[in-house]
Amino acid sequence: MKNKITVTGANILFFIFVMLFLVFQIVLVVLSIIYGADYIDRNIYPVLLVNQYVLILIPVLVFMRAGNYSFKEVFRINSPGILPGILIVFCSLVAYPIANFINCVVVYLLQFIGKIPAQPIPVPQNYTELAVGILIVAVSPAICEEMLHRGVLLKAYENRGSIKAVFITSVIFGFFHFDITNFFGPIFLGILIGYYVIRTNSIFAGMLAHFINNAFAEVLQYLARNDVPAEKTITIQLPELGEAAVAGAVGMLILWVLLIAFKHVTKERAVLKPSIAGVKEDVISVVSHWPIIVVLVFYLLLGGLTILSMMLEK
Repeated sequence: MKNKITVTGANILFFIFVMLFLVFQIVLVVLSIIYGADYIDRNIYPVLLVNQYVLILIPVLVFMRAGNYSFKEVFRINSPGILPGILIVFCSLVAYPIANFINCVVVYLLQFIGKIPAQPIPVPQNYTELAVGILIVAVSPAICEEMLHRGVLLKAYENRGSIKAVFITSVIFGFFHFDITNFFGPIFLGILIGYYVIRTNSIFAGMLAHFINNAFAEVLQYLARNDVPAEKTITIQLPELGEAAVAGAVGMLILWVLLIAFKHVTKERAVLKPSIAGVKEDVISVVSHWPIIVVLVFYLLLGGLTILSMMLEK
């Protein structure tokens, strides 16, 4: 008989990932000292693959095996349906400018504190590099990150209610990125992706949405490869923020219509668990658990160091 997954077990799994991530960052710092400051930039794809498959997927699989949990139940291995899948694709495309606007607001405000370092993701220069980029930046996270967040974590927290589980795991998804400039955008996308999963009862819905979002970003980088000069820092001018706001507003309007249609076509698939407590009780329950406390402290320390380094570079 298979065991039921618990919030405690899921939180400990996420804690293990954070500790592995911390150790890996220390290793990368040592390698950068030995082989040069640009070591990570030169090896960004191998670094990303280690992040996905070694730090995330392997612990998830070991956790599932050791706990004797049902893969089909935890990961909701069901078909999301053709029509819901099509709507998810369109929802993901119009959700991208919304998340982008959210992140642009954060970057716009933070740049007054200091210089914001650019992410070292390579810009594809040809179709081969684009294909490789999509495999690493889109396919791998769609599999590994979804198995952790919309698989183990969502299933565990769903005991507190399906909708609340979506919001809780989305906040964890924001912390998961360990990037103050990319915190609120992932929370927004996490809410949408979690909603797709519980409405279709299929993790493949989350994998599809995650893939579309990341692949779309990679394609946009490729299309703009000759128009945007390579920069070591990120800056957002007020006109750019305005353009992002308009795109985000249009995207929000279209997304709202699409989500109405999505809710309609998934009404026979969705099985939502009711909430067992109030919001206050949920917040206390989540933030008072020691793995989450440690993760919050680590994130705040990392965020503080990031802001301090930005101020020193100003």
